[in-house]
Amino acid sequence: MTCRRIVRLLPGYLDGALPERLGSEGHADIASHLETCLSCRRELERYRHIQRVMSVSNRPTPPVDLGVRILLALSNARAFGSFGGRLRQTKDRLELLLKNIFEPLALPATGGIVVALLVFALVYQVLGTGMPVSAATPDSPTNLLQPARLEVLAGFQMSKLEEMTRTGGQHPLLVETMVNADGQAVSYRVISGQLDENMQRELDQVLFLSRFRPQMSFGRPTSGGRVILSFSQIRVHG
Repeated sequence: MTCRRIVRLLPGYLDGALPERLGSEGHADIASHLETCLSCRRELERYRHIQRVMSVSNRPTPPVDLGVRILLALSNARAFGSFGGRLRQTKDRLELLLKNIFEPLALPATGGIVVALLVFALVYQVLGTGMPVSAATPDSPTNLLQPARLEVLAGFQMSKLEEMTRTGGQHPLLVETMVNADGQAVSYRVISGQLDENMQRELDQVLFLSRFRPQMSFGRPTSGGRVILSFSQIRVHG
């Protein structure tokens, strides 16, 4: 074995976790090489020193909200990491771009249509006096766009919110939740009410693990849905 390969295998040699493909002969080959190679022995001593330092060091305590942050990262990865998620993200950006382009033109176009209708009505009254005019029956709503809504609220106890409702008003907390096409909350904002760190952690658990029905457009689920949740005495209205 070359020194370069030996150095790569030293951590596993020191921990007794060499790759299985080397077998028992691999351990003997590394030991034989170390007997004759001063440079590799120094590298092994360096690993042993690091091992001793790590064994007496205090292990850092993970953040209390690490689990919620991991679940949120997984939710975002499922929503935007796949090809379908990237396609929906591109579609949303295109819709936003078109909206920014055509919205400034909407008011002039609407004004032109209104003026044209007024002119037509005036000409019709002048030229067609006495002719009966009947109004058409308005069309029935087609429900092409249906808003998102809450389906299943995660069953976590919100002790901090319960404590606040015993002393607060009728609606101490009002939250707007953004829902993706998979029916998962991706973010939220507090419309009214105050959150401390503990209450926000409880609210993260409830919202990001709840199930929503996504916004429907022409019968297909789309991202960008918004659900208003009012928390009052641990009751939620979505």
